[in-house]
Amino acid sequence: MSASGQSNPKNAKKDQSRPVLKIGGDVKGNIIVGDDNEFRQTTKTEKLVPVSERSKPKKEYGWQFGAVVIIALVALGCISLVTAAGRNPFATWFFTPTPGLTTSPLYPTEAIISPTPEIQGAACTFTHNCPAGQDWVNNCIAGYNWSIYSSSDFPEVARDEVGCYSQPILNVFYTNDGGLSILAQPTALTSSKDYGLFTLLPQSGNVSFTLDLNKIDNGQVWVGVFEKTDVRSTGVLLVVPPGDVREQAFALKTMPSESRVEVSRIFQNSEGKYTLGFELELGSIIASVEGVSMTPIPFTPRSRWLFVGYRAKLDDPTNGTANIQALFTDLKIK
Repeated sequence: MSASGQSNPKNAKKDQSRPVLKIGGDVKGNIIVGDDNEFRQTTKTEKLVPVSERSKPKKEYGWQFGAVVIIALVALGCISLVTAAGRNPFATWFFTPTPGLTTSPLYPTEAIISPTPEIQGAACTFTHNCPAGQDWVNNCIAGYNWSIYSSSDFPEVARDEVGCYSQPILNVFYTNDGGLSILAQPTALTSSKDYGLFTLLPQSGNVSFTLDLNKIDNGQVWVGVFEKTDVRSTGVLLVVPPGDVREQAFALKTMPSESRVEVSRIFQNSEGKYTLGFELELGSIIASVEGVSMTPIPFTPRSRWLFVGYRAKLDDPTNGTANIQALFTDLKIK
C-alpha cells in the first residue's frame, strides 16, 4: 500500500479551431476475550439558385428569404446550445471530434492545487457538491464533508482554495486508490488515543463501505455511528482488533461505555477485504459485517454522525509502536 496519493497529471489539449455549421443542401482466527474487555485475533452543400424577379413575383422571393432567415436563426440557436453545453455528450451530437484532440477541462488546471490528476475537472470539488466518499475518489478530504477528531490536541489543519484538507491529516489520513487510507505508526504512547473523521448522516437510511486491511498491530480500527462528533458521545461502534487481517472478527460495542454487545464469527478473506455497514432506523442502528446483521442497538438521538478512524493502544508502551494500515473505499450513504 503506497503512503503517497500523488501521480503525474495528464494535461488536456485545447482545440483552438471553431467548428462551422453550413446551411443548405443535405448535411451528412481465533478470538481471545481479555480481562480488559478488549479482544484480538490471530461525428455537399448545394449552391442556392437566384430567383428572377420577372419569372417569380417578389412576394414569393420574400417568402424564401424569410425561410433562410428562420433557418439561420435555428442554426445559431443550435450553436449556442452546443456552446452552452460545452462538454460531451451533447456537443458530439453536432460535431465530430478531431482524432487526437480532447476537450479542455471544465476548470483551468492551473487553478487546481491537487496531489493527483483525478481531481482535475472534478466539478464537485469546486462547487462543494462531492458527497462524502466521492471526495476521496477525487483525491480530496473535503472540509465541507469531514470534521477531524482527535483525543489529543493538534494544530488546525489547513485547507486549499477548493476546501480540501492538506494531506496527510495528522500525519495519518490521506487519499489513496480512490479511498481514505490510514497509515498510523505513533510512538511512545502511554495511554489509548483515538483519531478519525466524522461526517453527518441522515436520520434513516443505510451506510456501506469496504474496509481493506493490511496490518493492525497494537491498535484497533474503529467505525461507528455517534450522536456528536465525539467518540465519547452516545454511539454504536464496530471494532476491528489487531491480528491476522485474513481472518477477522468484529466486535459490536455501545459507546461511551464501550460495553461489548456481540462478537461476530470469524470471517476469512485472503486479501483482507471486508464489507461493513449500518442500517439507520429511527429508533435503532443495526451494524452488519459481510452482509450479516448483528444485534440491533437502540439509538434515539436524531443527530447521527459516521466515524471512521482508529485507536492507538500500545500493549507495551516502552517497547513497540502501533502499526495500522487500512483503506476505506466504496463509501455509500443513502
